Amino acid sequence: MRFGIVAASLALGLAATAQAAEADWQLLRRAARASYQLPLSGTYLHQSQGVLESFQLYRDAGENGVVERHESLDGPAREIVRKGNALTCYAPDKKSLAAAKISSMRLFPGFLPEGLGDLKLSYSLRRLDDDRVAQRDCGWLQLSPKDANRYSLRLCVDAGTALPLKAMVLGPRGEVVEQHAFTDLEVGAPQDKSLLTPRNTRYSYQLRKAGANPLAAPSEAEVATVSGLPQGFKLVRTVKRSLPGSSKNVRHMVLSDGLAVVSLFVEPVSGDARPERPVTLHGAVGMVSRVDGDQVLTVVGDMPEQGLANLLKTIRIKRP
Repeated sequence: MRFGIVAASLALGLAATAQAAEADWQLLRRAARASYQLPLSGTYLHQSQGVLESFQLYRDAGENGVVERHESLDGPAREIVRKGNALTCYAPDKKSLAAAKISSMRLFPGFLPEGLGDLKLSYSLRRLDDDRVAQRDCGWLQLSPKDANRYSLRLCVDAGTALPLKAMVLGPRGEVVEQHAFTDLEVGAPQDKSLLTPRNTRYSYQLRKAGANPLAAPSEAEVATVSGLPQGFKLVRTVKRSLPGSSKNVRHMVLSDGLAVVSLFVEPVSGDARPERPVTLHGAVGMVSRVDGDQVLTVVGDMPEQGLANLLKTIRIKRP
């Protein structure tokens, strides 16, 4: 009898733990939706590599879809506008436009995938303490990788809207690599719709065209050309482009585990030297290259330097 009571208590405890874990994943799904779709106006800070920048963010979600505009408040003047899937950078000069392209690599608060998919294969999720950010109550969630080759992501999720109010990218030793946080926030579409329109339009660059589907699946033949990926990673998109001033083509392949996103560029060997040592480009985004026969493989993505280097060592690319 006593054994039966203990077994029943254990079963109830396991069931409660499973329910709590699923509730955390449900909250993360809400956070993912809010991070891309919730209408708002606010100011946020971005801190990385000893540099602190501030941005204004305006977002509306009407009949024509989601429109948002990020505007730098210090540093090079730059704006990034998202209309649905279209993403465009604007700046008053070429130098600032280059800075806008770099800033667009990771746009706060949209760090989570819109579909969490197979995220559980590579990450565990746990709920941490409650906190306050931008005078709003929030609770911390942390996605931790199941290996040391990826970053952890810690989010303080708004108690009412599930919007991530603060995001911290943590390295393998728990160090803060990059962080974003709202300093003020007003939920709801901006009354002045002109705030959604870019102002510095002398120079612009369209990173993604309207109607482009970032989740469009590659063909089976394209998937078969890539092997040796870390657990959880898969090929999510592939395109072929011409190099500027050259007739040679570059294959651009996008790999993801649902959270980390890595661009792999495959191009013919040229006389240019390529860095074998990983290089940090911006915040959590790094780059590393190596020569593989008569082609150069370059990976750019939000992974630790050693993780990018290890990925480049194991990946194998067949010619289509």
